[in-house]
Amino acid sequence: MGRTASSPPMRRSARVNIGCAVRISGTLPNRTPFAESAQIVTLSKFGARLKTRIPFQVGALMKVEPMRGKSSAIFKVVWVGREGTPRAGEVGIENAKGVAGVLGINFPDGNGTLM
Repeated sequence: MGRTASSPPMRRSARVNIGCAVRISGTLPNRTPFAESAQIVTLSKFGARLKTRIPFQVGALMKVEPMRGKSSAIFKVVWVGREGTPRAGEVGIENAKGVAGVLGINFPDGNGTLM
């Protein structure tokens, strides 16, 4: 079924509401290093919605690692919540391998098999 003018865009994966503490770090475009405790609030097979105090821009890279665990990966900011909206202070992040694996969570593939 295709998208119509009144229907929302099709998602590549289901979203799961989750409260997961993570540590993010990296370097901002002005070459200022950052490190912060942040919260993943929504998780999908391909990315996550992250609550942060850092004013990221689309395209920024960050290292994400769970507070409990030893895995980490580099993620790219793909959207930024606008100030004055409910999404202010939130960013969407993606990784080619997905965020779920870094957190130790498995999503089923299209055939129902856990990945």
